[in-house]
Amino acid sequence: MVTMLTHRQSPRVRMRIRCDLQIVPVGWHFGGFTRNLSTGGTEFEAIESLVRPERRVSPGMRALITFPLLRHGLIEECKFSCRICYVNANSTGVEFTDACLTREQKDALELMMTTRSNRWDSLK
Repeated sequence: MVTMLTHRQSPRVRMRIRCDLQIVPVGWHFGGFTRNLSTGGTEFEAIESLVRPERRVSPGMRALITFPLLRHGLIEECKFSCRICYVNANSTGVEFTDACLTREQKDALELMMTTRSNRWDSLK
């Protein structure tokens, strides 16, 4: 399991990649972008407020973050189980909780952190 200590020790790469955050217990979806990304998690910037009374995101909530990866004009989704670490008005720290990342997840993280893009075609 990835811990907060591991997350903070992982190098962070500043980048802006479109992604979707779903709060699992209640099914809320928030569109947005990464501010940075590491092998332990990401800082997510939502397009809308995360602290509205009727849809308040709280630390500890389980979530699923989805990155659309573009390959030859087609979109493939790569999903990561995660938990919310902290919440500000429209941003949140997201910690990946998968004990062992799949090869697809590792490849997706490597792609995004190396190219600062979500385009597989940029690896030529």
